[in-house]
Amino acid sequence: MSELEFHLPDVGEGLDAGEIVEWHVQPGSAVVRDQVLADVETDKAVVEIPSPVNGTVLRLGGEVGDVLEIGALLVVLETEEAVQIRSHGKTAPATAPAVAAPPAAAPEPAAPPPLPTPAAVAQAPQQAQPGTTADGDGARPGRVLAAPATRRLALELGVDLAVVRGSGPGGRVTADDVRAVAAAPAVAEDAVPQAAPAPAGRAGGAAEPRRTVRRLADETVPLRGLRRSIARSMTASWQEIPHITEFREVDATALVQARARLRPRLERDGVGFTFLPLLVKAVVATLAEHPVFNASIDLGAETITYHGRRNIGLATATGAGLMVPVVKDADGKSLGELAREIDQLAVAARDRSVTPAQLSEGTFSITNFGSYGGWLATPIIRPPEAAIAGFGRIRDAVVAVDGVPVVRPTLPLSVSADHRLVDGEDLGGFLATLTEYLADPILLLAGE
Repeated sequence: MSELEFHLPDVGEGLDAGEIVEWHVQPGSAVVRDQVLADVETDKAVVEIPSPVNGTVLRLGGEVGDVLEIGALLVVLETEEAVQIRSHGKTAPATAPAVAAPPAAAPEPAAPPPLPTPAAVAQAPQQAQPGTTADGDGARPGRVLAAPATRRLALELGVDLAVVRGSGPGGRVTADDVRAVAAAPAVAEDAVPQAAPAPAGRAGGAAEPRRTVRRLADETVPLRGLRRSIARSMTASWQEIPHITEFREVDATALVQARARLRPRLERDGVGFTFLPLLVKAVVATLAEHPVFNASIDLGAETITYHGRRNIGLATATGAGLMVPVVKDADGKSLGELAREIDQLAVAARDRSVTPAQLSEGTFSITNFGSYGGWLATPIIRPPEAAIAGFGRIRDAVVAVDGVPVVRPTLPLSVSADHRLVDGEDLGGFLATLTEYLADPILLLAGE
C-alpha cells in the first residue's frame, strides 16, 4: 500500500483556483476510480472532481468553503495501484507511506443543544455568535458557511446569516434555511420598553405597541466563484475596450408572424420555441457579411484574428449571477436544433451543471434584456470578443407607414462593438444588415 497525493487538477481554461462546495467522501471512505470526491466551484462552473484510483481516503486537503489554487493538495489516498497523477502540468508520483503524527486527543463533546425552530432562531439572535460556522462549533471564526447565491438571498430578505442554523452538510446554510428565518415573525432587538402612562383622556390601559426595526450588521464576504469571474471580465472589458454603441428599432411584424407559424411544428418535440433561435439565425447571417464583428484583437501581438466558426454566447441569468453558455457552430444548425440546444444550455446554466467547455470559445454574444421587460440598454462586450448584440422586449408602437400612423410590434436593438476594430460606419452597416434580416426573416432562407 502507498499514499497518493492527489492535487486539484486544471478543470477549465484559464482558471487558477476553485472553492470546495461539497465533499462526497471523508477520511476512511473507500473509493473507486472515477467516483466523485468533491464538488469544486470555479470562476465558470461547479465541477465534480473524480478519484484517479481505487483506494481509501486518508486526509482531505481542505474544508467546505476553502479556496484551493490549481495544483494544491486536494486529498491523500491510500492505494495499492502504482500510478502517477498529472496535475497542473506536473507529475505527482505515488509516495511511500508517511508516518503521521498521532492526532491530539479531542475533548469530550458536550451534549448538543436542542435544535430551535426557525421562529426561535429569529427571536434569539443573541444565542448565535456572529463569525462562527453555522453549526455553532466556532471552529472557523469569522465565517458562515453559505453559497454566494444563499448570501445574496439573505441580503434580499434582510436575514442575518449569523443567526441562521444551517441544515446543510457541515452546518452549511441553505436557501431554505434563510427563507424559513425570513418567514418567522421578527421581534425587537432592544430590551422591552417600560409601559408609558396612558395619554390624557384615555382610559388607563397599555400604551400603543412600539414599532421596532430589526437591525442587521454589515457583512463582508469573499469575492469568489462566478461573481469574481463576472467582476474580472466586466472590469477588463470596461478598462480595455473602447465601446461604441448604436441603437435601432425594428418593425417586428414579420418576425412575430414567422414565430407564430413555426411554433406549433417546432414544439412537437416538447421544446419551447421562443424568438431567440430566430435572433441567433439573424445574427450569424449578419456575421457572415460583416466578419470583423466575429474577430478578436491582440494588441500585444499586434494581430487581428478573424474566427472561422460562429459560436454564439447567450447571456443567461442564474441564481448565482450571469453566465454565458455558448452555442458552437450556430450557423450550421436548424431552428429546431438551435431551440433544443438553447433550452438545454439555459437549464444547465441555471442548475450549475454547465461545463467549462460549454462556457468557452464564444466569438459573439447575445443578451436578451427583453426577458425581464427591458427596452434599450448598453450591452458590455465579453473579452476577447469584438461585439455583442442586445435585444429588448417586443411591444406595440406607433410608426408611420406611407405617412399614416399605424401600430406595429417593435423590437428594440442595440449593438456594442470594440472601437479598436470597428468604426461607426462599420457598426451602421452591421445594424442595417441585422435589421433587414429581422424585419424580413424569410431572407434567412436564402443561405439555407
